[in-house]
Amino acid sequence: MRSSLCEVVVASVSGRAGCLSSPGRRDDSHIVDISARSTPESRAFLGPVVGVRGWAGFVVGFALIWGTLQLTSSPVPVLLRSAAACLATAVCAVLVVLVLWRVPVRSAPVALGLGRPALPGLVVAAAVAVLCVAGYLLFTPLTGRPLGTPPGWLGLLLGVFLFNGVAEELAWRGYVFGALREGRTFWRAVLLSMPLLALTHVPIVLNSGLLVGIVAMVVAAVTTLPFAYLYELGGRTIWAPALVHAAIDIFRALTVAPADTLVFSLYVSAIALVVPLVAFPLGRLVSRR
Repeated sequence: MRSSLCEVVVASVSGRAGCLSSPGRRDDSHIVDISARSTPESRAFLGPVVGVRGWAGFVVGFALIWGTLQLTSSPVPVLLRSAAACLATAVCAVLVVLVLWRVPVRSAPVALGLGRPALPGLVVAAAVAVLCVAGYLLFTPLTGRPLGTPPGWLGLLLGVFLFNGVAEELAWRGYVFGALREGRTFWRAVLLSMPLLALTHVPIVLNSGLLVGIVAMVVAAVTTLPFAYLYELGGRTIWAPALVHAAIDIFRALTVAPADTLVFSLYVSAIALVVPLVAFPLGRLVSRR
């Protein structure tokens, strides 16, 4: 999903260096008004992604992070491989913000959304994750088709959290949305990130067919909204969206009969499209307390 934390994605690409604001200062105003522009007070001397050099640096950084994520991914979320992929992606992301954005070493984890999360985001994310799990438990009663778990499913679930949750959210919310958010409203940053997320799901068309591929791209674009909201609600950290992202992707640790693959894929897409949107009303409820 950066918490009571400030994000720092310093646009050295545009010739500016940056640092974190004072560590004792907390700005939770974004939890109340996500339409507000990100400001130096909440993001600490950051330069927005603007101009040819700014966008070039942003795209190069993303290509490196996403490339690392893809090269280290595995068709089966085995725990050790997922942990290695998560670590490799984190190291790459840190190097990107250090070299391309000139973020201070000590500030790099916070800049990527790896700081301490705000409690409202975690509470809402936990509730949404429970609803996602409930949705999977209802698959067999609703469709009459069996749903099983392979040997070592618990390790696979942990692998899903590390790869699909932490590593992918580090790329999407920690880097992409975090950088685009600077100097922009929440909604504008979301709209700018949507096409990029959708395009990276194009290979699914080749692997799983046109219908599943198109649905995957739509899901990736639509879930940008609740995941970005959870990122903001969680103090601009990746932990809240990572929890929900992993809950949606637990299908990777489940098994269905080959004849039921298409039905299950569409069912998973329905969960991904609908359930995360509950974060919005829950977030407003939690923020009032």
